[in-house]
Amino acid sequence: MERTTAILVALCAYLLVLLGLAWFAKRRTHDAAEFYLGGRTLGPWVAALAANASSSSAWSLLGVSGFAYREGLAAVWLLPGCLGGFVINWFVVAPRLRTATGDAVTLTEYLAGPVGARGRRAVVVTASLLTLASLATYVAAQMQAAGSAFTHAFELQATPGIVIGAVITVLYTLLGGYLAVSITDTVQGLLMAGVAVLVPAAAVWHFGGVAEFAAALAAVEVPGYGDVCGARAGFAAAGFALGLLGIGLGYPGQPHAVNKFMGMAPGASMRTARAVGMTWAVLLYTGMIVVGWAVRAGFALPEGHHEDALYAASEALLPPLVDGLVLAAVLAATMSTVDSQLLVCASCVTHDLDVGGARGRIGIARAVVLTIGAIATGAALLVPKNIFDNVLFAWAALGSAFGPLLLVRLLVGEVSPRWSLAAMLVGGGGAVLGFYWPVLGSGVADRVLSFFAALLVAWLGARRAT
Repeated sequence: MERTTAILVALCAYLLVLLGLAWFAKRRTHDAAEFYLGGRTLGPWVAALAANASSSSAWSLLGVSGFAYREGLAAVWLLPGCLGGFVINWFVVAPRLRTATGDAVTLTEYLAGPVGARGRRAVVVTASLLTLASLATYVAAQMQAAGSAFTHAFELQATPGIVIGAVITVLYTLLGGYLAVSITDTVQGLLMAGVAVLVPAAAVWHFGGVAEFAAALAAVEVPGYGDVCGARAGFAAAGFALGLLGIGLGYPGQPHAVNKFMGMAPGASMRTARAVGMTWAVLLYTGMIVVGWAVRAGFALPEGHHEDALYAASEALLPPLVDGLVLAAVLAATMSTVDSQLLVCASCVTHDLDVGGARGRIGIARAVVLTIGAIATGAALLVPKNIFDNVLFAWAALGSAFGPLLLVRLLVGEVSPRWSLAAMLVGGGGAVLGFYWPVLGSGVADRVLSFFAALLVAWLGARRAT
């Protein structure tokens, strides 16, 4: 079987499975509450894999492997940064948020506080607008990843790939809502984990074993490639490391991921969910860093194509049909994030902003999914392609706007709407300003300083409310 045909067979089979699962979920979705939160019926495995896959987009496959290819040993800072975020979510946020939300359907609804509180509407509107703006940017970056997958597979231009990936993702989100998203994200999470084990294992085998791989990596003739902070020193090195560690602070503020905790069944085992979630995260991020290193040590990529490292390893080391499954995993990483983000956007408009009224909510929600999908697809065709940076921009804005407030709400207590609004503006606004005006290097101001500034504001608001 020719390579292109084998890849096409693998991709078509995968996409048909997704649509079948979405159709199954559609038959179990009857009202707006089920469309947004699935009736709070998720078991531990589904919740763990769906939450992790939602927070780990194509950035986790293409961006991380590409970063390791470019930066060398310095990429190890991604491990404590990313894994630390999963620890915060699974050990601090998940057990508390599942029981604390009550009847709240969305993260915004929970953060805004009791209905009728003075200033609550301003919090809802601000949170909804921040979510829509950030997630539109985030979705556009994922559509770019889908385009790169089809370009690699079929030597197409990026435009057809972006459009095809967008159509499939929007379609199954429209069909089944939260339940469809959670079930398909579970399948996609398993596929991503499989690729994160298979490809690095094949790469190490290609070199002859762990010792030979380490020797090949040590022989890479790139200045600073074997140093823990690259060629950086002093404040630049500290800023680089702190910026990567700061990625973990953004995890509690991602509404498309933490709403999986809200959808867990009351009796679902949190211990099982934690074990599954943390094991998955270790496999994924370690595997992708190894892939990036292996490609740098054994294969040459054109300048500026570092985010093609996973594709290069897959094509060189795996049979065509398995290579097709790797491409499917990239699409899985894209879709598992985009579908959840589209659903959050729909809930912002119809539930939080109350557009469409009770009777028309599901119809309006599906129209919002379609509209945001179209806008993000257009943006993906226009904005510069750099998945790593584009994702981290939106990630930092969401993480600093909502994460500090959520942690204070869960650990300290109620925060008045006025202080909640201030915390979101300080965090979200600080992240945007920090992205364009980096302090000590990219990532410090937008991921770290903005987070702790918002955390202080939220904590002060909680202290004044008691």
